[in-house]
Amino acid sequence: MRRTARLLPLVLTAATLIPLQHNESGPSYQEIPLDGPSVQARTEPFGMVAVTWPEGTRGVTAKVRVERDGQWTDWESLSVEDDHGPDPKDPQQTHPLVAEGIERGGTEPLWVGNATGVQASAATATGTAIAGAKVVLIQPGVLATDADEPAAQSIEPAASRAPYPMPLMVSRKRWGADERLRSHNGAACARPKYTTTVLAAFVHHTADRNDYTRTQVPAMVRAMYAYHVKSRGWCDLGYNFLVDRFGRVFEGRYGGAQLPVLGAHTAAFNSNSFGVAVIGNFEQAAPPAAMLESTARVIAWKLDANYRSPQATIRLDGSSLHTVSGHRDTKATACPGTQLYNKLGWLRQRVNTLMSGSFSTPIYQYARKAGFRNIGQPFWGEHRTRTGWATYFATRDVFYSVASGTHSTAGAFRTRFRRLGAGSARLGLPITDAYRAPGGSRQKFQRGWLVWDRRTRQVHLVYGRAS
Repeated sequence: MRRTARLLPLVLTAATLIPLQHNESGPSYQEIPLDGPSVQARTEPFGMVAVTWPEGTRGVTAKVRVERDGQWTDWESLSVEDDHGPDPKDPQQTHPLVAEGIERGGTEPLWVGNATGVQASAATATGTAIAGAKVVLIQPGVLATDADEPAAQSIEPAASRAPYPMPLMVSRKRWGADERLRSHNGAACARPKYTTTVLAAFVHHTADRNDYTRTQVPAMVRAMYAYHVKSRGWCDLGYNFLVDRFGRVFEGRYGGAQLPVLGAHTAAFNSNSFGVAVIGNFEQAAPPAAMLESTARVIAWKLDANYRSPQATIRLDGSSLHTVSGHRDTKATACPGTQLYNKLGWLRQRVNTLMSGSFSTPIYQYARKAGFRNIGQPFWGEHRTRTGWATYFATRDVFYSVASGTHSTAGAFRTRFRRLGAGSARLGLPITDAYRAPGGSRQKFQRGWLVWDRRTRQVHLVYGRAS
């Protein structure tokens, strides 16, 4: 590829200059050891910078400055959060970086817009250089969809007995996720991993800058995605959701926003939780109202669908935590920044208000009567189907519509009904639970039956008016 480049003299202390190739189809990326006292090299524009080092190195401080429009910026310290990442024994930690013996630690990445040169330094608490440290530069490119705005939609509940609705969200496809990147650390990483249910929400900040523009945000998310995968060795973007200062919500980790996707955001606490990261640094700056409101709506949707109170306390990994907690509630970290952390009380109350303070849906009442010990916890929280509502619990799928009432499928009937399309099936919704019948058992649906034959141990489908 033909390149247009400038020669930039850089005098660095334990620093590296990284040449970068422009690639509009996805993030261009390169990392070079941070061990030269001085370098002179060519660079092309990049948008995000970070520093990484071998896992296990503690007390690291790192700073960078970049060249934009022929001028060098002031030095900026990079935030170091040792406990952003997969759970300690998470299988996601098996990736090519094990050839180096360990997973890599790193700073939070910093968005620098359109820079053409970089100076960087990193040292331990004793001031010594770090063996194996690297500087990362990422150019996420510009996509035609970066300026797109999601279509407006109502996000108020359609009925008082319906769960709080899923807020408008910028999908992975819309922000330009290159799904091939999920295979970068092995084929196993390409498949999403799920936890049992959703019990809690963790609020984070990305410790990035606060002056980004609307059109820059998709590129920032793409760059974070590349950094988490290629630099840190994770399977995917660590956060389940991200919220920008304009109040837009972005889908994070792959696997289905409605499902309990195992993230890499709060080490040792990722199981049965989801992470919402607000884009910016809120240690000193106050989070904008639009950002807070959208964060509340994402949390309300996920907690309400899984029947969790935002004002409750739970136990995770042996710790007692609020259902809605900040990252610093689990570790000695500044995340999500003092100004945002001070808003968590308001956030819990706002989520509670959006959820109307109680659970009253027919599916929840059915599950409560049946007993959660019998049907298990929600895996796919309460959601709309083509003809009504459904929640997939550990042992039963429960469906509701005005026409069918509330009934569940279990065992072989559940397996067959899912294969037929469940709530979208031609068979319609169940109008009874399963019951014994000569030769086995059966279950009535709106337009037929499922019949289990005890002799053949097969489930047969019979269409016809269920009367």
